[in-house]
Amino acid sequence: MRIFRSLILFFVISLQISANSLDSEDKKRISNHFNEYINNGSLPNISILIKKDSKEIFRHTHGYADIEKNIDIDKKTVFRIYSMTKPVTGVAIMQLIESGKLRLNDKVSKYIPAFKNTKVINLDFQDYVVKPKREVTIRDLLTHTSGLTYSWAGEGPVNQMYRKYNIRPYYFGALDAELNKFPGNTCQFSNAAASVPLLHNPGEKWSYGINMDILGCVVEVISKMTFAEYLQKNIFDPLGLESIGFSVSESDKDSFTTLYTSGAFSRDGEIVAPSGLNQAELMFSKELRPIDAFDKSPYLKNSSKLYDGGSGLVSNIDDYSKFAEMLLNGGILDGVRILSEASVNLMSNNHLSDEILKDGSAFGLEGVGFGLTVGTIMNPGVAGTYSSIGEFFWGGAASTIFWVDKKNNVTATMMTQYMPSDKYPLREELKTLLYSSLSN
Repeated sequence: MRIFRSLILFFVISLQISANSLDSEDKKRISNHFNEYINNGSLPNISILIKKDSKEIFRHTHGYADIEKNIDIDKKTVFRIYSMTKPVTGVAIMQLIESGKLRLNDKVSKYIPAFKNTKVINLDFQDYVVKPKREVTIRDLLTHTSGLTYSWAGEGPVNQMYRKYNIRPYYFGALDAELNKFPGNTCQFSNAAASVPLLHNPGEKWSYGINMDILGCVVEVISKMTFAEYLQKNIFDPLGLESIGFSVSESDKDSFTTLYTSGAFSRDGEIVAPSGLNQAELMFSKELRPIDAFDKSPYLKNSSKLYDGGSGLVSNIDDYSKFAEMLLNGGILDGVRILSEASVNLMSNNHLSDEILKDGSAFGLEGVGFGLTVGTIMNPGVAGTYSSIGEFFWGGAASTIFWVDKKNNVTATMMTQYMPSDKYPLREELKTLLYSSLSN
């Protein structure tokens, strides 16, 4: 839950921004603030791109794509965006819904029959599984209310089963951790996930998990093409996005980043560090260490057929900013429409019940809801955020973030490559610095 507080807290009161640009002093203030993270060795790099009224008003890059080899980042640098993949999957699903090929309330078993038999952990006796009160639906997947989880999201029996059966959709820790991506394809992964019990009955709670990875299989079943092919044909090519994909292209391999961490960072219950390293010394270490090198990463190989819709994409900052701008414009970019405005509105509105949101139970923060693959600001005052009602957003595990502010006609995208994402308050600091500058 700490990670989600970090994700939300960057958003403090709702305000209308009248300024259309940042002056030189404001730009310098923002740049200097984030440069300090790189200069003091806390982060490897930072890349920020802000647009207002469809015009670039701030761009800043600083730091290294690889520290050891002294490679600077630039606007072409390609980052692992991890969970910022989820809104891309959301757009693909909304395309199928508005074309009449899919419905929010469809049972997932209509497309993946294995989910017909999925059980749920008995809430009174954790050693038993029972039939859920109802089946998982497409809406449950889109809103993280299905009961699916991540292997790293806890130490309970369900999480342990995910680890046992290697139900991991993501590349992670290629250099110094024995955490392997599921070896099968997208729908084989979904069938494996269906065999493990749910954390809770569908629709009753919000639990972050592999939901969008399952939706990748739904897209494949309906479209009769791989999820990667569908995204390329229906989203990336129409929008002119050249760097984004499930692997780093040959032309971008020299622009890829190394992934870093520091201290005693763990994943799936395993300390992520070189074998033989003294863990007591590691606990207090502030020095950055690579956990997936730019020139040895599995993202370079294009070898996996598991196209994970929850965590799998890489992108440069310009391409993802264009994707955000398309959402701001109601599904259109540079005259090319890939989604209706009605679909974007449905996607960005809160879909969680008052019961699920009670006491901020979804994120640990009141006033914030969740739409279809994106978080959404319902009440900036209650949430205590620099935000406007209806603003929507999401971030990734390597400390990346984007948001779309329709009231002020702003999109913001920030990239770096550091885990864990809740170590530093980068997201709330960018939000505060930007809006305090624009409102001056």
